[in-house]
Amino acid sequence: MDQSKELTYQQALQNGALFLEQNEKSPLAAERLLLDRLGWTKTDLLMRFAEQITEQEYKQYFSDINEYVAGKPIQYIVGVEWFYGYPLKVTEATLIPRPETEELVQRALKCLEGKGPQKVLDIGTGSGAIAIAMKKERPQDEVTATDLSEEALAVAKENAEQLDADIRFLQGDLLEPVQLETFDCILSNPPYISEDEIGLMDRSVLEYEPHSALFADHDGLDLYQKMAFTLPFHLKTDGCLFMEIGFSQGEKLLELYKKAFPDKTVTIEKDLSGLDRMLIVK
Repeated sequence: MDQSKELTYQQALQNGALFLEQNEKSPLAAERLLLDRLGWTKTDLLMRFAEQITEQEYKQYFSDINEYVAGKPIQYIVGVEWFYGYPLKVTEATLIPRPETEELVQRALKCLEGKGPQKVLDIGTGSGAIAIAMKKERPQDEVTATDLSEEALAVAKENAEQLDADIRFLQGDLLEPVQLETFDCILSNPPYISEDEIGLMDRSVLEYEPHSALFADHDGLDLYQKMAFTLPFHLKTDGCLFMEIGFSQGEKLLELYKKAFPDKTVTIEKDLSGLDRMLIVK
């Protein structure tokens, strides 16, 4: 994409879209790259379509477009991803939040509907997406988030501060930081991809996203197995558990968690794509 002077924002956007198309990338990304970098809404862009883009802005846009063509995910280029309507800072120390995880939050919020203040736990918080969405949607709840990675926790804390979400962040492995505590609602989106599935994955995911947040041993089941018989000690009698799972893991995890929670109802639910995606214990 060549640099050029005296272009309007509309012309810059058209140049970006054309360049992406020529490089077999979705031209729709051109708008997202421009808006997120400028911190604008679509309305802002429409109102300023005819205004001239500054040389500095165009250079940055040119650089962003080239990075995207080279395979870097948009979210890491602009440093932002939206989750449940909230803008979150993301870095290469954190996984990019996915729409499927929004469905997990939605299910949990429905379960807590009409209830008074609850104690909520997010295990392996990453960018803080789940914990922040839960706290923003239910400010009365006491939310705790754990993660093994100090780098990820630093990003999560920054996001919580930016969005004015009062969350307790604890560093440590899985449930280790909350050893003697019980919760009304526990959520987790642990690493669940098996090494065997590498061939099915997008190159940009493999090259840029943290592997520790993606992959797990034992066909991706390692962390679910580690938590299965510990979680019952942390979930209150009438509490609920929501875990994101891999599309091929439903059957095995259903069997395992029925053994771990013999007195509760354990179900596997599908995401909007019709794939097994959620393990729910109520």
